[in-house]
Amino acid sequence: MNKMSKKKLLLLIASVIALVVMQREFLIPMAKDVATKSDLFLVESKDQGSMMTQSNEMTQFAFQHCNTHLKADLDPKTAVTLPQKALNAWSLGNYEYVVSAEAEVSHEGSAPKKHKYVCRISYKNGDDTSGGKDFENWSLDGLSKVDDAQ
Repeated sequence: MNKMSKKKLLLLIASVIALVVMQREFLIPMAKDVATKSDLFLVESKDQGSMMTQSNEMTQFAFQHCNTHLKADLDPKTAVTLPQKALNAWSLGNYEYVVSAEAEVSHEGSAPKKHKYVCRISYKNGDDTSGGKDFENWSLDGLSKVDDAQ
């Protein structure tokens, strides 16, 4: 290697080190500071999340619509008996809910077995809860599988 290529290599290494240091010491802390002080990620809603299970009109609608999604997701040969109420229902805030329940499932004449399932579902109309009964106003974010494989 000649002197010129050694200098270029050292300059490249020094530049990379300078970029890494600048990113760690200045750019990332500045981005974190902006994100924590910004209202960009703040969602204002009348629906506040709770770590405690809840039972209210919206959690009941969430449970009913989760059951509708569950029935639609099952194989036609699978029979399911859905419960009248959820085991637990949590509001995550901003009209997002997690519902857990237990259904009796049988496949092609086998004896029914109890299966727990969990559903995450969101209400699309925000603070206007008058459309809570309408299935079209909800979106399924996740549903655990229920089958006869246990």
